[in-house]
Amino acid sequence: MPEGYTKATAWLQIHSLLNSINHMLIFLVAIFFFVLARSLEFKDTAMHMFMTGVGFHVLIAQAMMSHSKVNPLTRWLSHRNKSRFHAILQIVGGSMVLLGSLGKFSSKEVHFNTWHGRVGGTASFFCAASIVGGFVNYFQPKFALKVMPSSELRFRHNLFGLVTFSLGMGAIYLGYYSKFFSKYVDTDFIPGMMLITAIVYGLTIIAPVTSLLTKLKYRSKRKAEQAQ
Repeated sequence: MPEGYTKATAWLQIHSLLNSINHMLIFLVAIFFFVLARSLEFKDTAMHMFMTGVGFHVLIAQAMMSHSKVNPLTRWLSHRNKSRFHAILQIVGGSMVLLGSLGKFSSKEVHFNTWHGRVGGTASFFCAASIVGGFVNYFQPKFALKVMPSSELRFRHNLFGLVTFSLGMGAIYLGYYSKFFSKYVDTDFIPGMMLITAIVYGLTIIAPVTSLLTKLKYRSKRKAEQAQ
């Protein structure tokens, strides 16, 4: 092993490679959603698929990776600007999800008769709550700091964001089983999209899970010190 080459260095190189692969997959998904929706003139379910798919699978996924040290889009930014980039993507992506979901809700009488609808509806609610929580975490107003310290705000924002993203990607995965996809997408192509969604989810959460574990370790240490 070369001098100075450590496990941490090896992990950073592996993580950098995985991050690059993830960006390519996300780019391909964005093209797929756009082409499919455009072929259907962005009408009805096609618009719902495009808005929620791009919102979660592309923009929020990028937001989740914004603080990663190996992210080529943000690694040259300061921590403060990474937070701004993260916030912008979350707001735009979250707004797309909410608009796409509201459009679907308004066009159907029954919304939660499928697992896709149930998980998607829950994801939309969590998405709205995450946007509000994101503003609180970013600006950290005095009233919020009176309830809990800033470190706890960051921990809960991190955890809540992971739950929201998991629900959103789960809804997209379940959406591949819907009548819409079986009607307009080649059935031999759908398993490939399901695999890509699963891979993107797994690669995207590496950085936020790592950050959450660090925050959890600090949180446990702080509580132990307070108990003494």
